[in-house]
Amino acid sequence: MKRRKIASILLVGAMVGSMLVGCGQKGDDAKAESGSDGKEVLTVMCPGTASDTYRETYQEIADDFSKDNEFGVEVKYEFYEREQFKTKLTTLMASNSVPDIFFTWELDYLKPFVDGGKVYELTGELDGDTEWKDSFIEGTLDPLTYDGKVYAIPTQSTLATMYYNKQIFEDNGVEVPETYEEFLEVCETLKNNDVTPMTLAATTAWVPAEFVQQLADGIGGMDLYNGIVDGSKKWNDEAHIEAGKEVQNMIDKGYFQDGMLGMSEDEAKALFQQGKAAMYYMGAWEVSTFINEETTPVSSDIGVFNMPAKNPENDGIIVGSVDSSYAIAETCKNKEAAIAFLKYYTSVPAQEKLVYDQGRLPSIKMEFDESKLKPLVIDVMEVSKNAKGMTPWWDRVFGAGEGVEFNNQSLAIFGGDDVQTAFDDLESFAENNADR
Repeated sequence: MKRRKIASILLVGAMVGSMLVGCGQKGDDAKAESGSDGKEVLTVMCPGTASDTYRETYQEIADDFSKDNEFGVEVKYEFYEREQFKTKLTTLMASNSVPDIFFTWELDYLKPFVDGGKVYELTGELDGDTEWKDSFIEGTLDPLTYDGKVYAIPTQSTLATMYYNKQIFEDNGVEVPETYEEFLEVCETLKNNDVTPMTLAATTAWVPAEFVQQLADGIGGMDLYNGIVDGSKKWNDEAHIEAGKEVQNMIDKGYFQDGMLGMSEDEAKALFQQGKAAMYYMGAWEVSTFINEETTPVSSDIGVFNMPAKNPENDGIIVGSVDSSYAIAETCKNKEAAIAFLKYYTSVPAQEKLVYDQGRLPSIKMEFDESKLKPLVIDVMEVSKNAKGMTPWWDRVFGAGEGVEFNNQSLAIFGGDDVQTAFDDLESFAENNADR
């Protein structure tokens, strides 16, 4: 297998260690309008739908910058449904019609655009403003760095975590599990009490893949991740096989909701939001939805915990990475203004809006007023602070190649395909494409 030169992700403890001192759905397009008072418009392209509460905060940050900046520009967001965003961005890249600033995932997702000369390099801007460069949490710029050059700015960090309904746990006499065996016992007790233990959407391949990856992390640890990245381990490693079999065991025992294979992300999440399922495994970006009582009736009952590892020595290894990064298109006509906006977006006032209003984990070193943090946000920060290792989503690490194929094979495993065959096929795919 072709070895990957990918920066390691070691954000975990540092990601929120200093904090407590002192996305993919259906949606609509929001087209940028002409600027007010004849101002030049900087357009930002981003995933987001009408139901995503973070859209308002993102635009508020943009509006705050637009009110008073030396460039006299106005920042407007264009929002697209997640998969539509991916397709449209690729199309716009091909025609050199990308908006001035665009949302991006890290690692291998952004790399093809960088290789194609479509993205403006930011290394000089960061080196020329060491205060800005040094404000980022250690490691957050690494996954956006290619051949020693930075091409995007992280505005948030994230991780995947197990959300749970505290009231359902209490009503059924179960507690947050500390071991993998206890986790399975919790699921069994809930099922026997006619409660759906977990809800998961299996119509979008990356969601089952996220769960398989977390189980594999708890079996193979960081050695598995590092080995896959550097080519010393194969995709059909025994840890992946064991993780796939664990998933199918959970499905056979009825630990997921009925109709899982036909449910969308919104439908699966709604079961948890309405108190119809005890647990939901998903990224920390959902905190912004779960702290909102209007969208989540059981908001006050939600807590989080990290999935216990099957092999205890791998406890504390989580799926996660930087998140919501932004890059400037090479075709942007006012790069100075675009850079100024990214500096504002990663300033303390803007990051406080993201944390206090939306429960997002910041990308910069900062302290918070704990009294302004929602309990769920504090819980997520604690999970992150106590983490011992982090593995980014495989489709971010390997992009449209092995990453997407890992997603597809994970979905096939959820659908009942033979686990060994699924990962053998993935390994064959990787070997056949080793020289691409």
